[in-house]
Amino acid sequence: MKKAIIGSFILSILHSILFYGQDLGISVLLFAVVSIFLLMTFLKKHDRIKNSNALYLAFPILLLSATYFIFNNTFFYVLNLVVIPLLLGSMIVWACVDVFKLREVISKSINLVVGSLEFIPGACSLIKSVVKIQSGKEKEQKHKKIKLIGLGVLCSIPLLFIILGLLVAADGVFANLFDNIFSQIAFIFTSEFIANLIGRIIVITLVFIYLLCVVYNIYSKKSAFNKEYKTKEFLKVHIDNTIVNTILTIVNVVYLIFTGIQFIYLYSYLFSDATLNASLNLAQYARQGFFQLMFITVINFAIILLTNANGKKEEIKNTYTKWMNVLMCIFTIVIAVSAFMRMHLYENEFGYTFLRLMVYVILITEVIAILPTIYYILKGKINLLKCYFVIGITMYVIINFANIDYMIARNNIGIAQKMPGVYERRELDIDYLIENLGTDAVSEMIYLYNTTTDEKEKRKISNYLFNMYEDVKEDRNIQEWNLSKDRAKKQLEPLNLEYQRYKSNQKSYTKYNYENI
Repeated sequence: MKKAIIGSFILSILHSILFYGQDLGISVLLFAVVSIFLLMTFLKKHDRIKNSNALYLAFPILLLSATYFIFNNTFFYVLNLVVIPLLLGSMIVWACVDVFKLREVISKSINLVVGSLEFIPGACSLIKSVVKIQSGKEKEQKHKKIKLIGLGVLCSIPLLFIILGLLVAADGVFANLFDNIFSQIAFIFTSEFIANLIGRIIVITLVFIYLLCVVYNIYSKKSAFNKEYKTKEFLKVHIDNTIVNTILTIVNVVYLIFTGIQFIYLYSYLFSDATLNASLNLAQYARQGFFQLMFITVINFAIILLTNANGKKEEIKNTYTKWMNVLMCIFTIVIAVSAFMRMHLYENEFGYTFLRLMVYVILITEVIAILPTIYYILKGKINLLKCYFVIGITMYVIINFANIDYMIARNNIGIAQKMPGVYERRELDIDYLIENLGTDAVSEMIYLYNTTTDEKEKRKISNYLFNMYEDVKEDRNIQEWNLSKDRAKKQLEPLNLEYQRYKSNQKSYTKYNYENI
């Protein structure tokens, strides 16, 4: 355990070096690598690793950590601060259990990340158990030696002042040397240095205590982390099969009618020359449904899992239920595709936003998750929740690396400027791009700045790019290095932009020095 305490202290020091007073950048990846290595070494040393498959979670953890120096998306910047620790906790839990059970992994991960704080007294006792307490005689001799050293230092101080005074008066070079030394000593006692030092010590102490709490939570046999998880039958329901089959039949008939309407109207519009009814506006028709349809697919998942789990002992009687569930899976795919196409129609009319792209991701994830669900219905030989867990993490990592801000800017600008007749239908939402996109979209915003002919629009983009450059041009430490910001700095520097403010009385734009505003 002594090595675990030393490792926790090293990790707390590293945390202070990488993060204290710094923006997040490549430091997140460096810290993640060291944390995974130390935690897995600790578990292996104490023979706690029962499931080596858990180590595969290190890949999404490291990939998500890498986004902090590759991209600059505000949404994922904040969300990953929660996701990464939870995935790290999930990896530890998964490694310590014999069989993957999603509810156990999630509950114990939350307990490990958040609940470990209740073990502060236990962490302190852990330190006491590791530190060797010296005998009374050894302790007395050590204190006596310290007292003698202190007395010698006090006696040398007057003599030291006399000698130093004579040497400083005798040699100018020696005097300059000591002037530099005294100036450095004086800096140590400045309020800024002391405040920074105290802040670092506090952060190191808090992180060290938290890490020890985590270690104690894993190590102590009495902690909630190590309590035996009582298995319960998943989605245990007991409803008469006739009732279940009646419900499934009615719902599937409704979905069949809905599917027919989709093929007649929406699908025929996309895949043929047919058009919707003249009284319906295409974009508004699309807007009416995609969020509702997405929610219906979630309901369908719940219905499928509940009804398939009903009456497991009566396999022969459940044959009809199984095929009704498979049919509902197919209809769920149809509904998801319908919602996807509606969103596509709506975006062609009104452009891309972060939320609209997230709808795509959710729908694609649901369609992928349907495949193991069908296999589970027919065979029942897979851990379905584990499949959902893996699919969810994989899709989340993919969307983190999709460079959403760049996609939004590129597609919106492309639709507005390149597609014939689009400008007559709608204008490019400059305000959304300026207010919501970061440095990942700078290259596209520069392109728009160079190609637009609208004076007001050009001024908005110019000020946006100027403010962006004011942020990225600042020198940053190696811990804060970010590829997206570095690339934006190189792209913006040659433009030599100046901040512009509109004067309504002169009806013109005036250039201002940014520092004077």
